[in-house]
Amino acid sequence: MRVAMLTYSTRARGGVAHALKLSERLRRDGVEIKLFSLARSDDASAQEGYYRDVSVPFEILTYEWHSDLVTRLEKMIDAYSKKLPRDADIYHSQDCVGGTALARMKAEGLISAPVFRTIHHIDDFAEPSLFEFEKKAVAHADHRFVVSRYWKKVLKESYGFESTITYNGIDIEDFRDVPRTRASAPTILFVGGLEPRKGLEFLMLAMQRIAQEIPDVRLISVAKTGFRGTDDVGWFKVLANRCQVDDKIEFYESVSEEKLKRFYGECDLLVLPSRNEGWGLSLMEAMACGKPVVATKVGGVPELVRHNIEGLLVDPCDVKGLARAIVRLLKDPELRVRLGTSGTQRVQSFSWDRTARVVRREYKRALHSALPKPSMK
Repeated sequence: MRVAMLTYSTRARGGVAHALKLSERLRRDGVEIKLFSLARSDDASAQEGYYRDVSVPFEILTYEWHSDLVTRLEKMIDAYSKKLPRDADIYHSQDCVGGTALARMKAEGLISAPVFRTIHHIDDFAEPSLFEFEKKAVAHADHRFVVSRYWKKVLKESYGFESTITYNGIDIEDFRDVPRTRASAPTILFVGGLEPRKGLEFLMLAMQRIAQEIPDVRLISVAKTGFRGTDDVGWFKVLANRCQVDDKIEFYESVSEEKLKRFYGECDLLVLPSRNEGWGLSLMEAMACGKPVVATKVGGVPELVRHNIEGLLVDPCDVKGLARAIVRLLKDPELRVRLGTSGTQRVQSFSWDRTARVVRREYKRALHSALPKPSMK
Protein backbone atom coordinates (compact mmCIF):
# COMPACT_ATOMS: atom_id res chain seq x y z
CA MET A 1 0.00 0.00 0.00
CA ARG A 2 1.62 3.25 -1.19
CA VAL A 3 0.17 6.33 0.48
CA ALA A 4 0.73 9.99 -0.40
CA MET A 5 -0.02 12.20 2.64
CA LEU A 6 -0.56 15.91 1.90
CA THR A 7 -0.38 18.89 4.24
CA TYR A 8 -0.15 22.49 3.07
CA SER A 9 2.71 23.66 5.32
CA THR A 10 5.89 22.60 7.08
CA ARG A 11 5.22 24.84 10.09
CA ALA A 12 3.86 23.79 13.49
CA ARG A 13 0.15 23.84 12.70
CA GLY A 14 -2.47 21.40 13.94
CA GLY A 15 -3.04 19.66 10.62
CA VAL A 16 0.69 19.41 10.01
CA ALA A 17 1.32 17.90 13.44
CA HIS A 18 -1.49 15.39 12.82
CA ALA A 19 -0.06 14.45 9.41
CA LEU A 20 3.45 13.89 10.76
CA LYS A 21 2.44 11.76 13.74
CA LEU A 22 -0.07 9.72 11.76
CA SER A 23 2.39 9.12 8.93
CA GLU A 24 5.09 7.97 11.35
CA ARG A 25 2.71 5.51 12.98
CA LEU A 26 1.50 4.15 9.64
CA ARG A 27 5.07 3.69 8.42
CA ARG A 28 5.98 1.89 11.65
CA ASP A 29 3.06 -0.44 10.94
CA GLY A 30 4.40 -1.29 7.51
CA VAL A 31 2.60 1.21 5.29
CA GLU A 32 4.73 2.67 2.49
CA ILE A 33 4.00 6.35 2.99
CA LYS A 34 5.49 9.63 1.83
CA LEU A 35 4.70 13.17 2.99
CA PHE A 36 4.12 16.00 0.51
CA SER A 37 3.97 19.59 1.72
CA LEU A 38 4.04 23.09 0.29
CA ALA A 39 6.45 25.94 0.94
CA ARG A 40 6.74 29.42 -0.48
CA SER A 41 9.47 29.72 -3.07
CA ASP A 42 10.91 32.71 -1.17
CA ASP A 43 11.01 30.88 2.19
CA ALA A 44 14.26 28.90 2.28
CA SER A 45 13.81 27.66 5.85
CA ALA A 46 10.40 26.13 5.08
CA GLN A 47 11.91 24.27 2.13
CA GLU A 48 14.52 22.59 4.31
CA GLY A 49 12.06 20.45 6.24
CA TYR A 50 9.44 20.43 8.94
CA TYR A 51 9.43 22.21 12.28
CA ARG A 52 10.72 18.95 13.78
CA ASP A 53 12.59 15.90 12.55
CA VAL A 54 10.40 13.23 10.96
CA SER A 55 11.02 9.54 10.36
CA VAL A 56 9.05 9.42 7.09
CA PRO A 57 10.28 10.21 3.55
CA PHE A 58 9.01 13.60 2.43
CA GLU A 59 9.06 16.03 -0.47
CA ILE A 60 8.46 19.76 -0.19
CA LEU A 61 6.90 21.40 -3.24
CA THR A 62 7.38 25.12 -3.79
CA TYR A 63 4.87 27.68 -5.01
CA GLU A 64 5.03 31.40 -5.70
CA TRP A 65 3.33 33.40 -2.96
CA HIS A 66 0.80 36.01 -4.09
CA SER A 67 -0.94 38.70 -2.03
CA ASP A 68 -4.31 37.92 -3.59
CA LEU A 69 -5.78 34.97 -1.72
CA VAL A 70 -7.56 33.28 -4.64
CA THR A 71 -4.50 33.61 -6.86
CA ARG A 72 -2.32 32.19 -4.08
CA LEU A 73 -4.64 29.20 -3.64
CA GLU A 74 -4.50 28.49 -7.37
CA LYS A 75 -0.70 28.55 -7.29
CA MET A 76 -0.66 26.14 -4.34
CA ILE A 77 -3.08 23.78 -6.06
CA ASP A 78 -1.08 23.99 -9.28
CA ALA A 79 2.14 23.05 -7.44
CA TYR A 80 0.48 19.91 -6.11
CA SER A 81 -1.14 19.01 -9.43
CA LYS A 82 2.12 19.25 -11.38
CA LYS A 83 4.43 17.53 -8.90
CA LEU A 84 2.49 14.87 -7.00
CA PRO A 85 3.10 11.24 -7.98
CA ARG A 86 0.44 9.62 -10.16
CA ASP A 87 0.85 6.05 -8.94
CA ALA A 88 -0.04 6.07 -5.23
CA ASP A 89 -2.64 3.57 -4.01
CA ILE A 90 -4.11 6.09 -1.55
CA TYR A 91 -4.07 9.89 -1.46
CA HIS A 92 -4.80 11.54 1.88
CA SER A 93 -5.04 15.31 2.38
CA GLN A 94 -5.18 17.15 5.70
CA ASP A 95 -6.65 20.37 4.28
CA CYS A 96 -8.77 21.95 1.58
CA VAL A 97 -5.79 22.91 -0.61
CA GLY A 98 -4.56 19.36 -1.04
CA GLY A 99 -8.10 18.05 -1.22
CA THR A 100 -8.97 20.39 -4.07
CA ALA A 101 -5.78 19.55 -5.96
CA LEU A 102 -6.51 15.82 -5.70
CA ALA A 103 -10.12 16.28 -6.79
CA ARG A 104 -8.99 18.16 -9.90
CA MET A 105 -6.35 15.57 -10.68
CA LYS A 106 -8.91 12.81 -10.42
CA ALA A 107 -11.42 14.69 -12.60
CA GLU A 108 -8.70 15.14 -15.24
CA GLY A 109 -7.82 11.45 -15.16
CA LEU A 110 -4.34 12.03 -13.72
CA ILE A 111 -5.01 9.78 -10.74
CA SER A 112 -7.58 7.07 -10.07
CA ALA A 113 -6.83 5.97 -6.50
CA PRO A 114 -9.18 6.68 -3.54
CA VAL A 115 -8.88 10.18 -2.08
CA PHE A 116 -9.18 10.65 1.69
CA ARG A 117 -9.58 13.94 3.53
CA THR A 118 -9.17 14.65 7.23
CA ILE A 119 -11.47 17.51 8.19
CA HIS A 120 -10.13 19.15 11.33
CA HIS A 121 -12.75 21.90 11.26
CA ILE A 122 -14.76 23.85 8.71
CA ASP A 123 -14.08 27.57 8.72
CA ASP A 124 -17.00 29.92 8.07
CA PHE A 125 -14.66 32.37 6.39
CA ALA A 126 -15.83 35.98 6.05
CA GLU A 127 -14.61 35.95 2.43
CA PRO A 128 -17.40 34.28 0.38
CA SER A 129 -14.93 32.90 -2.18
CA LEU A 130 -12.86 31.17 0.50
CA PHE A 131 -15.92 29.74 2.23
CA GLU A 132 -17.15 28.30 -1.10
CA PHE A 133 -13.68 26.89 -1.69
CA GLU A 134 -13.78 25.21 1.73
CA LYS A 135 -17.24 23.70 1.18
CA LYS A 136 -16.34 22.34 -2.25
CA ALA A 137 -13.17 20.76 -0.86
CA VAL A 138 -15.26 18.92 1.73
CA ALA A 139 -17.60 17.63 -0.97
CA HIS A 140 -14.94 16.39 -3.38
CA ALA A 141 -13.28 13.71 -1.20
CA ASP A 142 -14.07 10.03 -1.70
CA HIS A 143 -13.70 9.27 2.03
CA ARG A 144 -13.70 11.58 5.05
CA PHE A 145 -12.15 11.53 8.50
CA VAL A 146 -13.04 13.98 11.28
CA VAL A 147 -11.27 14.59 14.59
CA SER A 148 -14.27 14.71 16.95
CA ARG A 149 -17.87 13.63 17.43
CA TYR A 150 -18.89 17.27 17.08
CA TRP A 151 -17.50 17.56 13.56
CA LYS A 152 -18.93 14.20 12.58
CA LYS A 153 -22.37 15.55 13.51
CA VAL A 154 -21.80 18.85 11.66
CA LEU A 155 -20.62 17.06 8.54
CA LYS A 156 -23.70 14.86 8.50
CA GLU A 157 -26.35 17.42 9.44
CA SER A 158 -25.00 20.44 7.54
CA TYR A 159 -23.36 18.80 4.52
CA GLY A 160 -24.93 15.34 4.26
CA PHE A 161 -21.65 13.38 4.41
CA GLU A 162 -20.74 10.38 6.53
CA SER A 163 -17.31 10.32 8.15
CA THR A 164 -15.06 8.30 10.43
CA ILE A 165 -13.66 9.73 13.66
CA THR A 166 -9.87 9.70 13.98
CA TYR A 167 -9.01 11.59 17.14
CA ASN A 168 -5.76 13.45 17.51
CA GLY A 169 -3.34 11.52 19.67
CA ILE A 170 -0.56 12.44 22.05
CA ASP A 171 2.78 10.83 22.85
CA ILE A 172 3.23 11.41 26.57
CA GLU A 173 6.90 10.43 26.31
CA ASP A 174 7.48 13.53 24.16
CA PHE A 175 6.82 15.64 27.25
CA ARG A 176 8.49 13.64 30.00
CA ASP A 177 11.61 15.80 29.82
CA VAL A 178 9.73 19.10 30.06
CA PRO A 179 11.35 21.23 32.81
CA ARG A 180 8.89 21.83 35.63
CA THR A 181 10.43 25.02 36.97
CA ARG A 182 7.59 27.50 37.43
CA ALA A 183 8.13 31.05 36.23
CA SER A 184 8.74 33.72 38.87
CA ALA A 185 5.58 35.62 37.85
CA PRO A 186 2.06 34.22 37.26
CA THR A 187 2.21 33.11 33.64
CA ILE A 188 -0.47 32.40 31.03
CA LEU A 189 0.47 30.61 27.80
CA PHE A 190 -1.29 30.83 24.44
CA VAL A 191 -0.23 28.52 21.60
CA GLY A 192 -2.21 28.85 18.40
CA GLY A 193 -2.53 31.22 15.48
CA LEU A 194 -3.18 34.87 14.78
CA GLU A 195 -6.23 34.12 12.64
CA PRO A 196 -9.63 35.28 13.99
CA ARG A 197 -10.74 31.68 14.62
CA LYS A 198 -8.30 31.34 17.54
CA GLY A 199 -9.67 34.35 19.46
CA LEU A 200 -6.37 35.70 20.78
CA GLU A 201 -7.90 39.20 20.97
CA PHE A 202 -10.34 38.03 23.66
CA LEU A 203 -7.45 36.85 25.82
CA MET A 204 -5.71 40.19 25.40
CA LEU A 205 -8.88 42.05 26.38
CA ALA A 206 -9.19 39.73 29.38
CA MET A 207 -5.62 40.57 30.36
CA GLN A 208 -6.73 44.12 31.15
CA ARG A 209 -9.13 42.74 33.77
CA ILE A 210 -6.72 40.08 35.03
CA ALA A 211 -3.95 42.61 35.60
CA GLN A 212 -6.21 44.62 37.90
CA GLU A 213 -6.34 41.65 40.30
CA ILE A 214 -2.91 40.14 39.60
CA PRO A 215 -0.60 43.04 38.71
CA ASP A 216 2.49 40.93 37.95
CA VAL A 217 0.69 38.56 35.55
CA ARG A 218 2.25 37.94 32.13
CA LEU A 219 1.10 36.33 28.90
CA ILE A 220 3.35 34.42 26.50
CA SER A 221 1.80 34.20 23.05
CA VAL A 222 3.24 31.74 20.52
CA ALA A 223 1.21 32.48 17.41
CA LYS A 224 1.90 32.66 13.72
CA THR A 225 -0.15 33.89 10.80
CA GLY A 226 -3.05 31.70 9.72
CA PHE A 227 -4.05 30.07 6.45
CA ARG A 228 -4.78 33.36 4.73
CA GLY A 229 -1.28 34.61 5.49
CA THR A 230 -2.56 38.13 6.14
CA ASP A 231 -2.83 38.20 9.95
CA ASP A 232 -0.41 40.71 11.43
CA VAL A 233 1.01 40.57 14.94
CA GLY A 234 1.26 44.37 14.78
CA TRP A 235 -2.53 44.60 15.15
CA PHE A 236 -2.35 42.62 18.39
CA LYS A 237 0.47 44.78 19.69
CA VAL A 238 -1.63 47.89 19.08
CA LEU A 239 -4.52 46.25 20.94
CA ALA A 240 -2.21 45.38 23.84
CA ASN A 241 -1.05 48.99 23.99
CA ARG A 242 -4.61 50.30 24.02
CA CYS A 243 -5.46 47.88 26.84
CA GLN A 244 -2.34 49.10 28.67
CA VAL A 245 -0.97 45.55 28.98
CA ASP A 246 1.74 45.68 26.33
CA ASP A 247 4.42 45.40 29.03
CA LYS A 248 2.84 42.13 30.21
CA ILE A 249 2.75 40.26 26.88
CA GLU A 250 5.58 38.53 25.01
CA PHE A 251 4.84 37.77 21.36
CA TYR A 252 6.58 34.94 19.49
CA GLU A 253 5.79 33.91 15.94
CA SER A 254 7.69 30.66 16.09
CA VAL A 255 9.90 28.94 18.64
CA SER A 256 11.92 25.75 18.75
CA GLU A 257 10.42 22.57 20.18
CA GLU A 258 12.79 22.90 23.12
CA LYS A 259 11.72 26.45 23.88
CA LEU A 260 8.02 25.61 23.52
CA LYS A 261 8.42 22.81 26.04
CA ARG A 262 10.13 25.24 28.39
CA PHE A 263 7.13 27.57 28.07
CA TYR A 264 4.80 24.66 28.88
CA GLY A 265 6.88 23.82 31.92
CA GLU A 266 7.04 27.39 33.23
CA CYS A 267 3.44 28.46 32.71
CA ASP A 268 0.64 28.20 35.27
CA LEU A 269 -2.02 27.44 32.68
CA LEU A 270 -2.73 27.41 28.95
CA VAL A 271 -5.62 29.39 27.47
CA LEU A 272 -7.31 28.70 24.12
CA PRO A 273 -10.18 31.20 23.59
CA SER A 274 -11.23 29.97 20.14
CA ARG A 275 -14.34 30.97 18.23
CA ASN A 276 -14.16 27.70 16.31
CA GLU A 277 -11.95 24.70 16.98
CA GLY A 278 -11.37 21.24 15.59
CA TRP A 279 -9.84 19.67 18.67
CA GLY A 280 -7.04 21.73 20.20
CA LEU A 281 -3.60 20.11 20.04
CA SER A 282 -2.09 22.78 22.29
CA LEU A 283 -4.63 21.78 24.94
CA MET A 284 -3.41 18.19 24.75
CA GLU A 285 0.22 19.24 24.99
CA ALA A 286 -0.41 21.42 28.04
CA MET A 287 -2.39 18.63 29.69
CA ALA A 288 0.42 16.17 28.97
CA CYS A 289 2.69 18.57 30.89
CA GLY A 290 0.34 18.57 33.88
CA LYS A 291 -1.02 22.04 33.22
CA PRO A 292 -4.66 23.09 33.68
CA VAL A 293 -6.36 24.75 30.73
CA VAL A 294 -9.00 27.38 30.11
CA ALA A 295 -10.82 27.02 26.81
CA THR A 296 -14.06 27.85 25.05
CA LYS A 297 -16.97 25.46 24.62
CA VAL A 298 -16.61 25.14 20.86
CA GLY A 299 -16.02 22.34 18.34
CA GLY A 300 -14.39 19.24 19.75
CA VAL A 301 -12.96 20.96 22.84
CA PRO A 302 -15.62 19.72 25.32
CA GLU A 303 -14.91 16.15 24.21
CA LEU A 304 -11.32 16.58 25.38
CA VAL A 305 -11.62 18.99 28.31
CA ARG A 306 -14.34 18.37 30.89
CA HIS A 307 -15.34 21.45 32.86
CA ASN A 308 -13.87 21.58 36.35
CA ILE A 309 -12.15 18.20 35.81
CA GLU A 310 -9.25 18.91 33.43
CA GLY A 311 -9.88 22.60 32.96
CA LEU A 312 -12.39 25.42 32.95
CA LEU A 313 -14.66 26.00 29.95
CA VAL A 314 -16.24 29.35 29.08
CA ASP A 315 -18.48 30.66 26.33
CA PRO A 316 -16.74 31.95 23.20
CA CYS A 317 -16.23 35.75 22.99
CA ASP A 318 -16.99 36.11 26.73
CA VAL A 319 -14.16 38.36 27.93
CA LYS A 320 -15.49 38.68 31.48
CA GLY A 321 -16.01 34.94 31.85
CA LEU A 322 -12.56 34.24 30.41
CA ALA A 323 -10.92 36.66 32.84
CA ARG A 324 -12.80 35.19 35.83
CA ALA A 325 -11.73 31.63 34.95
CA ILE A 326 -8.08 32.62 34.54
CA VAL A 327 -8.00 34.60 37.78
CA ARG A 328 -9.63 31.72 39.61
CA LEU A 329 -6.87 29.36 38.52
CA LEU A 330 -4.03 31.78 39.10
CA LYS A 331 -5.24 32.37 42.67
CA ASP A 332 -5.84 28.69 43.52
CA PRO A 333 -2.69 26.52 43.31
CA GLU A 334 -4.51 23.45 44.65
CA LEU A 335 -7.09 23.70 41.87
CA ARG A 336 -4.30 24.04 39.30
CA VAL A 337 -2.67 20.85 40.57
CA ARG A 338 -5.96 18.93 40.63
CA LEU A 339 -6.96 19.91 37.10
CA GLY A 340 -3.42 19.45 35.78
CA THR A 341 -3.14 15.95 37.22
CA SER A 342 -6.52 14.98 35.76
CA GLY A 343 -5.48 16.39 32.40
CA THR A 344 -2.37 14.22 32.23
CA GLN A 345 -4.50 11.15 32.92
CA ARG A 346 -7.12 12.24 30.41
CA VAL A 347 -4.87 12.66 27.39
CA GLN A 348 -3.50 9.15 27.79
CA SER A 349 -6.88 7.97 26.46
CA PHE A 350 -5.96 9.35 23.04
CA SER A 351 -3.28 7.39 21.24
CA TRP A 352 -1.79 7.74 17.78
CA ASP A 353 -1.60 3.94 17.61
CA ARG A 354 -5.39 3.72 17.85
CA THR A 355 -5.84 6.48 15.28
CA ALA A 356 -3.45 4.76 12.86
CA ARG A 357 -5.35 1.47 13.21
CA VAL A 358 -8.62 3.15 12.25
CA VAL A 359 -7.01 4.94 9.28
CA ARG A 360 -5.32 1.76 8.03
CA ARG A 361 -8.62 -0.13 8.29
CA GLU A 362 -10.41 2.52 6.20
CA TYR A 363 -7.61 2.52 3.63
CA LYS A 364 -7.99 -1.24 3.21
CA ARG A 365 -11.76 -0.97 2.88
CA ALA A 366 -11.41 1.67 0.18
CA LEU A 367 -8.89 -0.39 -1.77
CA HIS A 368 -11.08 -3.48 -1.52
CA SER A 369 -14.11 -1.52 -2.76
CA ALA A 370 -12.08 -0.17 -5.67
CA LEU A 371 -11.15 -3.66 -6.91
CA PRO A 372 -12.92 -4.84 -10.09
CA LYS A 373 -15.89 -7.06 -9.24
CA PRO A 374 -15.64 -10.67 -10.51
CA SER A 375 -17.73 -11.58 -13.53
CA MET A 376 -21.00 -13.41 -12.84
CA LYS A 377 -20.72 -15.44 -16.06
